[in-house]
Amino acid sequence: MDFGRVGRAVAGRFSDEAVANLENNPNVRYVERNGLMWALEQETPYGIEKVEADVAIDEGETGDGVSVAIIDTGIDAQHETLEENLGDGYATEDAACTTDCGGGPFGGGNDIDECLEEWDDDNDHGTHCAGTAGAADNDAGVLGVAPDVTLHAVKVLQCDGGGTYDDIAAGIQWSADQGHDVQNMSLGGDESEVVADAVAYADQQGVVMVAAAGNDGPCTDCVGYPAAYDEVIAVSATDENDDLADFSSTGPEVELAAPGVDVLSSIPRDDYDEFSGTSMSSPHVAGAAATLIAAGTNPDDVRAELKDAADDVGLDDNEQGAGRLNVADALDLESNGDDDDDDDDDDDESDPESDPDIDEFTVSTRTSGRWNRADVDWAVSDGDGALESVTSELLAADGVVLDSESSSVGGSSASGEHELRSDDEPEEVRLTVVDESGNETSDTRAY
Repeated sequence: MDFGRVGRAVAGRFSDEAVANLENNPNVRYVERNGLMWALEQETPYGIEKVEADVAIDEGETGDGVSVAIIDTGIDAQHETLEENLGDGYATEDAACTTDCGGGPFGGGNDIDECLEEWDDDNDHGTHCAGTAGAADNDAGVLGVAPDVTLHAVKVLQCDGGGTYDDIAAGIQWSADQGHDVQNMSLGGDESEVVADAVAYADQQGVVMVAAAGNDGPCTDCVGYPAAYDEVIAVSATDENDDLADFSSTGPEVELAAPGVDVLSSIPRDDYDEFSGTSMSSPHVAGAAATLIAAGTNPDDVRAELKDAADDVGLDDNEQGAGRLNVADALDLESNGDDDDDDDDDDDESDPESDPDIDEFTVSTRTSGRWNRADVDWAVSDGDGALESVTSELLAADGVVLDSESSSVGGSSASGEHELRSDDEPEEVRLTVVDESGNETSDTRAY
């Protein structure tokens, strides 16, 4: 494999002696075992509305003219909701479609009766990802984020869902050489030098690369590769309520979150199913990237545009990155349900936002040893905006803060409890709630 300025890579079988000689050769940058990466296993299309891709589609922003490579187990060559969007495909020799699958961690293949193309999907995984990214708007089955993109099957994973480093690298390189605009990689594993080189090569060709963060959760700092490479947008998984999926890998590499729980999409042959995993999240972002490029965004700016427009859903940065994907906001379109103003009256003027509300605020006091303690139970809400934080403070008679505790919150309502203590004499407890617009409400209770 020739990665241009990045270098060349050769895959083969070598004796231990030959490996040792290569490792000691100053002209050889690395020698690595040809390991495996896997389709990120499911845990089992509200997502289109959740990321407001439907708003973009209604405005004619459909990804037309942009190519998206699904680097995966292939794509069903004749699926009713995908066929009209399919372009040329590719399969490595080892990953070519088979009707005789030996089984594996991702369902052991789908036992198709016939391979219509070498890149036909003998597993289900790739077809499901393709449907989320770009299922056609043809009244059949499901609707993709970018229903007018051209989808390219890049089959580097075998029917059992696994693929070798060199096959994955070859697929990334082939796609880049075809001039594809976006690559979706719903696969992952350990770090690999040859895959890293392929990613660097594709990046130099201007490809926008998106990958699943991984399904190792609950965990911290556990994003897999290729998602963890700097050139790739790593995507974590959220559910219908914008909560983090319990299986989602997290870490500082996560840049965006997208729906990944019970996602309905296409599977071979003209069928549909709900899958869960960061594999399902990634193609939401890949489709969004295609939509932005079709709308005129420079590929070099796509990552920043998507992150700037993401919705903060109240998760930690290593869980949601910049936030949950919002396609409409990335295109500067009105969001779902938006009117000319932010109220229910008949004018076209925006009314001032109201302050958040404190719905419950109770304080229980006690003394233990030298500590004067206050247990605070609270519930807050915000009718016209998103909550941001709730803070409880234990105050002395002169207003000095003796102790405090804060919680980051999101959405339109939240509840919780805080525990405060001080060895000085408290006078009162203050509760403050702030929304994302900076509006705040405070109240106090006597100690």
